[in-house]
Amino acid sequence: MGFASLFLTTGFANAADPIVKNGGFESGAAPWWGASSNTVVTGAAAEGSSALRVSGGYTVQDRMAVTGGQRYRISLKVKAEDAPDDSVFVQLSYRGAAGLPTQWWGVGRVDFGTKTEPALLVTGNGPWRSYSLVVEAPALANQMLLYLRKKDGTAGAAYYDSVDVSPTSDAVTSASELRRIELAARYFAGALPNQPSGGAPGLVVQSSSTYMRVFAQRNADVVTLGAAGELAKYLGQISGASFLPLAADDTAGQWPLVIVGKEAAIARGAVAASAFNDLDGDGFILRRNGKDLVLAGATPRGTLNAVYWFLDRKLGVRWLAPDATRVPSLPTIQLAVTDERHVPRFAYREVLNTEGENKAFRAHNLLNGESHGYSFTPTTPELDVWDHSWSAKGGAANFYDLLPPATYQVSHPEWYPGGQVAMMNSGVRDLMAQAIVQKLRALPDYRQVWFYLDAMDWGWDMDAASQAFANAHGATAGAPRLDMANDIIRRVQTTLPGARLAFNAYQWSFAPPTDMTVSSDVTVVPMTVQIDYSTAMNVGRNVALGQGIARWSQMSSRVLVWDHITNFAGFIQPTPNIYPIGSSIRWLATLPNVIGYFGEGAWNTAGAEFSNLRLWMISRLLWNPELEARDLVADYCNAYYGAAAGPIMLRYIDLMHSTAASHSDIVGVRTTPDAAMYDLAFIRSADGLLNQAETAANGDAPALARVRAARMGVDYLALVRRQSYQEEAARSGSTWNADVSGRSQRLAATATASKLTQYRQGGGVAEMNAIVALERTASKPPAYVGGLAATDWAEIPDLAFWRFDTATLVADAAASDGVAARMSGASTAWAIQVRMDKLPAAGSWDVFADVRVEPEGTTPATEGLRVGTTPPMGLYNAVPASLVAGTSYQRVKLPGGPFRNEFNVQKGWYIQAPGGKTIRYVYVDRLIAVRAGLIQ
Repeated sequence: MGFASLFLTTGFANAADPIVKNGGFESGAAPWWGASSNTVVTGAAAEGSSALRVSGGYTVQDRMAVTGGQRYRISLKVKAEDAPDDSVFVQLSYRGAAGLPTQWWGVGRVDFGTKTEPALLVTGNGPWRSYSLVVEAPALANQMLLYLRKKDGTAGAAYYDSVDVSPTSDAVTSASELRRIELAARYFAGALPNQPSGGAPGLVVQSSSTYMRVFAQRNADVVTLGAAGELAKYLGQISGASFLPLAADDTAGQWPLVIVGKEAAIARGAVAASAFNDLDGDGFILRRNGKDLVLAGATPRGTLNAVYWFLDRKLGVRWLAPDATRVPSLPTIQLAVTDERHVPRFAYREVLNTEGENKAFRAHNLLNGESHGYSFTPTTPELDVWDHSWSAKGGAANFYDLLPPATYQVSHPEWYPGGQVAMMNSGVRDLMAQAIVQKLRALPDYRQVWFYLDAMDWGWDMDAASQAFANAHGATAGAPRLDMANDIIRRVQTTLPGARLAFNAYQWSFAPPTDMTVSSDVTVVPMTVQIDYSTAMNVGRNVALGQGIARWSQMSSRVLVWDHITNFAGFIQPTPNIYPIGSSIRWLATLPNVIGYFGEGAWNTAGAEFSNLRLWMISRLLWNPELEARDLVADYCNAYYGAAAGPIMLRYIDLMHSTAASHSDIVGVRTTPDAAMYDLAFIRSADGLLNQAETAANGDAPALARVRAARMGVDYLALVRRQSYQEEAARSGSTWNADVSGRSQRLAATATASKLTQYRQGGGVAEMNAIVALERTASKPPAYVGGLAATDWAEIPDLAFWRFDTATLVADAAASDGVAARMSGASTAWAIQVRMDKLPAAGSWDVFADVRVEPEGTTPATEGLRVGTTPPMGLYNAVPASLVAGTSYQRVKLPGGPFRNEFNVQKGWYIQAPGGKTIRYVYVDRLIAVRAGLIQ
């Protein structure tokens, strides 16, 4: 209902009147008013002599006199009959002097699907429950309005009785306490059934007869109470029996118990306090004590982990995706639990992807880190035990956040050299420290965070002082970066003792310096953007990367590795990095000072390739790195795709990895569709396996949808490379039918069903559909390589481009194969980039770009463009518009050559539009590598 309804009556109550009139409804509905379908009932339906029945909408009492700033205890009894959870709720508003906001008040939230609103309490199906909550009237209030509600259009009815509002001096009820009160009312309502006889030791349930009860302390914290409720819920789903109400001290009797939490007297009697030593925040014990079983951690988060571990590892519940939970059917549950103690190898554990935004999915899989965007969204109190110590809301900033160029660059241009800041400059350090102090002061407790000092996400041409310092410490930009971090935290601590800092070793600053140490108050965050996940991060092309992480671990007592686990150039493309990720985590576990792991997945979109699988597998390995990645994947596939299709999907995942191993492609953070591993043999084999999986999943709609979601990348490749696959087939004397219509329809439909919004970073589904529709022809060699041997030149096609900003692929009759990359002339981004590993494996090469521009309107373009090589940041050729204007492509030489094939994510070429008004579009057909010196 809208707030206008709050003002249908006027006048104020006499201060001597009871605050609530007829709170027990003994006198009928008056002075309550609202929907006519809401009625007063008596007899068996009532809790006392009478009660209010609300079938939909609201019933309200207004004109309840209150004093601004006074606290009030609101008590009532509620029953929900056949009503969905969270469909029964109470809302509160106030009237008063001018300036009082017209809004709902309360720390609870009620979800209406398209919006949420504050609420006093929210509940659902269950017997009569008593609630007692404390609110504080806003300063301008003189009237309270209390709404007893039930969501329209939902089943069942709500019943209300014994409504009372009384002044109090007690503390205001917090969101956490409100939820605890609601859970306690829900979980402890009613009497325990009679205890059956004849149960064998460790028998939890048999043929719907419960032989053990779930126990929690009545006043347990909200996390522990929530964990106990979750345990009861899933035990019920597994067995078909009921495990509610929970047992408590005053109701347990002689029942064998599954005791949740360590605070209750019965738990303290079963387990010595010393058993919880060294469990830290996440560890827990499972302990048999006579007829009882204790699931408890040293902290509420540890207890929550104990319950989820027990359900998963012991009883076979699998939380596979936010919308996919496998619950086994076990009419008999008999436990053979011996004493167990579990502590995760990595203290900080987080996977950032869209599916991981679902907080229950993360918590069920025992991840504890919550940073970046995750930390900006609210958590239900029973799960609100996240580790916000790094890069969470309010606890992170980059150089330009702290030292805005708009504020300082005019007066201090020397502070901003080469894309970053002058890191050895004392003025830069002092102002950054001051800005960090202000941000830390805004946090509830700055001592609980490692403030994350982020660099700008591009290169750096060092200033002279920074370069000199780098040269003195191993010739790495990581030296001034580290020295600045060590110095800034010292400056911050003069104002805020105990403050701590984290910084990222990323791209240009990744290599650790020599002859330096990392402050004990600084965490180092090495980032693996240069990863080649065709192998683990410490072998193959990753040797230098692994050596860097190992050296940072030797220099620092705290290293948190930021890993890159998705393909940002193709979120849906087959990306065979799953097994190497497992090997990498196992290796990281051997480095004692690596305390955390952050996996950056596809946070840009839902539906990325095997996104749920990666999160699930990584979460298990971060607890126990000795597990085998392939065994975990097999377990996942059988549970997620079903017993029939699961083994086939495992064979498809094996195919991806074996194909990558047989080629020399880089499985990096931006693997483009032209990669050799995506050859016709792979597509044919993948199609065969996925056809089998679809057949096996026939009749199981969820499994079929999941197989097709995994197939999107194969369909995409088959469509965008169909011309090259036809040519490949012809060379082998065979044929290839891309089935363009069928694949396009399936790809589009599956993208919609999977809620895919980006198929690559910055590229939406509409662009994907347009690109797969492009028709290519056989590519024609450029005229300027005429007469050269085939081994003296090579084409780098548009499918090899990293595209950013406005860059896309379009039909272009002037292009060599009928398709070109195009970007807006108004852009100034390095919108088209290519890395040097696209060069032929051997030899020295000059590189040319085939480009043209389309003017804006009929007037010839007067602005040029830039073609550049990086690093350094400023190495480019300014190309006048007159050279590239027209309908045909012109060759432009890229500066800095000759070049050799090199795997270095920082090194590459770019084409940049002028950001002006006379060029509508810049087109890039391809790059051509020519053996050095053969042409100019």
